Amino acid sequence: MVGGGQGEQGTEQEVRHILEHSNLMSSGGSGLTITTRGFQFLLLERSTQVWFFIINYLQVVTAERGFNLLECLSYLFQLSFSTLGKDYSREGMTECQEGLLQHLRMFGLVYQRKRSSRRYYPTKLAIDLVSGARLSSSSSQSVSVAPRASSPGFVVMETNFRVLAYTDSQLQISILSLFCQLQYRFPNMVVGTITRESIHQALINGITAEQILSFLRLHAHPQMLANNPIIPPTVTDQIRLWEIERNRLQFEEGVLYSEFLSASDFDKVKRYAEDLGVLSWSNPGRRLMVVTQYGHEEVRRFWRRQKNN
Repeated sequence: MVGGGQGEQGTEQEVRHILEHSNLMSSGGSGLTITTRGFQFLLLERSTQVWFFIINYLQVVTAERGFNLLECLSYLFQLSFSTLGKDYSREGMTECQEGLLQHLRMFGLVYQRKRSSRRYYPTKLAIDLVSGARLSSSSSQSVSVAPRASSPGFVVMETNFRVLAYTDSQLQISILSLFCQLQYRFPNMVVGTITRESIHQALINGITAEQILSFLRLHAHPQMLANNPIIPPTVTDQIRLWEIERNRLQFEEGVLYSEFLSASDFDKVKRYAEDLGVLSWSNPGRRLMVVTQYGHEEVRRFWRRQKNN
């Protein structure tokens, strides 16, 4: 989701499909890009992330591959009561459970030495499915931010927009790079700067200013937590201003009408478009007007009738 390393080809395709289905990523001209919902997903606790992913995975396989939902849920709950480090046999598993097992193996919830192995080992992610889940009943429809109580803060935000991140986690560094221009990297720290260009790029990818500020607050270094407010007001205000700057224009598709032979023809079409409520813009001096995409067909039929008359 954050542009990190690629996995096996089969795993990548399966995960990409589920990420698109759950609207965590969207496909575009440059491939898959993270969405607003996807960035919010990265702020959730690990157990909530796993359950959200599993719920969307079950929706895909039951609708597109004919998997039996009751069998899948039964097997998932069985895994959650397994013992970490103990191996289990595949004997007696149904065809649906076999298919589910191979997918869980690709997602990291089950370990097998190789695909044909007759024994498998549930991982900690699978065992924590029930005991560690805190997903609300509405999480299949929306994603809400939950604080990471178990994760110590590592981000120091300075008033000059410089970011110091005391971490060696590739995931956290990749998340920072979504809205921050990284400059230096050390064994246990990275240094970057929040710029107008980096924020605009994040906004283009669907990440909002409030989500960026929430990430900085959730992962603020313990020394930052002593400040009130936690994030310097100059940084907070500027990030929000950059978002407003980008959103000050709204784009709407339309059709340009030009080359009218007389001012009376222009006025007739303009009045008709105004009466329909589909006129977006007009310039009587140059005999130009823009009609919305929705009203184009009706205005064009009116203009043809006028020309024929």
